[in-house]
Amino acid sequence: MSKVVRALALCILVSPPLAAQVGHDPERSPYHPILLRTSISAMGHYIAGSSGKLGVGPSDGPGVGLRYEMRLTGPTDVFASVAWSGLERMVVDTATAAADDPISGPVNQSVLFGEAGILILLTGDKTWNRLAPYLGANLGLAFGASVPQDSSGYSFKTKFVSGPLLGLKFYAAGSVFLRVEGRLQFWRLKYPSSYFLAPGDGDSVLDPTVDSESEWTTHPTLLVGLGYAFRF
Repeated sequence: MSKVVRALALCILVSPPLAAQVGHDPERSPYHPILLRTSISAMGHYIAGSSGKLGVGPSDGPGVGLRYEMRLTGPTDVFASVAWSGLERMVVDTATAAADDPISGPVNQSVLFGEAGILILLTGDKTWNRLAPYLGANLGLAFGASVPQDSSGYSFKTKFVSGPLLGLKFYAAGSVFLRVEGRLQFWRLKYPSSYFLAPGDGDSVLDPTVDSESEWTTHPTLLVGLGYAFRF
């Protein structure tokens, strides 16, 4: 019996040092919990992509915006944002353009975006080496300002905007973080019926070159931002 007691005592004395060697030292672990998941960010972006077959859709321009983001549950965040973009597009104007080339430009096209979206953090509730990659999707509305130079009857008006996104946050210090995000956005252009009248029908402004009065366009978009996280 005395041998058994001595053996148990030896195990108790040895086990704490051995247990301390199991797993990662919390101070040295590359993973750290994200304690603050409510934030506001100032964003800058550049929208590229297609202007459509006729060139009258807006694209290719910078913009600025604000985003509010909050934790939904676990690795999932939701966000809402507003942004303004100064884009460019071509115009159809038979009054000023040559008869054989009614398309001119580019001209400025301002667009206001309001949207919401969802993000899934790929490292869960933690950062890895202060990095937090994520993927998600957005859905919103784009409101186009009027373009006085375009007398053809075409207007960008209001469009649904949606698409996937992939991003990365870098928690630089405390509550401050940097963000880089790439998107692939989609919206649909709708042309006036006068674009599709055959030449000689009176009010036509273009020889028809597309087979539909609407067209989906794709817009790769790069966003960068500076954010501040807080407890709410």
